[in-house]
Amino acid sequence: MPRILTSIAVATLAIAGKFSSAPAQTTTHTSSVDADSGGGLAVHPPSVYGAWIAGARHSQFHTRTGAPGYRNFYLTSVRFAWSFGGDQRPVSGSYFIDVIPAAVSTDMPDYHWTSHCRPETLCPGATPIPHSVYAFGLTPIGWAVGFGRGPARLTIEASGGGLWFTRRIPDPVATRFNFTASAGPTLELRVTQSQTLRVGYLWHHTSNGGTGKVNPGLNSGILAAGLLWRSAASRH
Repeated sequence: MPRILTSIAVATLAIAGKFSSAPAQTTTHTSSVDADSGGGLAVHPPSVYGAWIAGARHSQFHTRTGAPGYRNFYLTSVRFAWSFGGDQRPVSGSYFIDVIPAAVSTDMPDYHWTSHCRPETLCPGATPIPHSVYAFGLTPIGWAVGFGRGPARLTIEASGGGLWFTRRIPDPVATRFNFTASAGPTLELRVTQSQTLRVGYLWHHTSNGGTGKVNPGLNSGILAAGLLWRSAASRH
């Protein structure tokens, strides 16, 4: 895993431990991480687990030729969340981490290099050669606020993280690692006491944050669907 993703993962565990260390029922599953100063930090397991898939079709982006390109974007994700406030309150919140084992961005352009069209040039009029590019990543910072306490709840979420692609996107002189951000509403429908179906629409942004020679951002409106499983403690 690239160093930057490793650093994000370490920071994520620290944040999760901080917010999950609020007073809670004592459980045999709770572990303790000792600090160098001799203190202790209670780290509780996630109260919510989930998995979801998302996708967008025909999302427009800009190329070095000046002509727009279009891509399809798909991803899968596993979610770990720590709830606070409880489902029985009209407003509740959660902190979550999404692990992304697989993502794909189609029709990412490469070019046929000639003496007049090199990687460092704008190459107006060059014909793009499309490729599907695969990725994995981590979204270590995620917040969600839920409204309602019945079988249907509206949730607004926002998150940030990164994806590591198998080649530079969306340009040959961009980067393989890209930062991500997403935000949007999700409808949660309780199926059973412990299981919830979630369907949402998220604005998703990908860019290298200026770390490459060019930084053409990729924006997609993605439809997401998945399932959440809540522990017994989180339902009280």
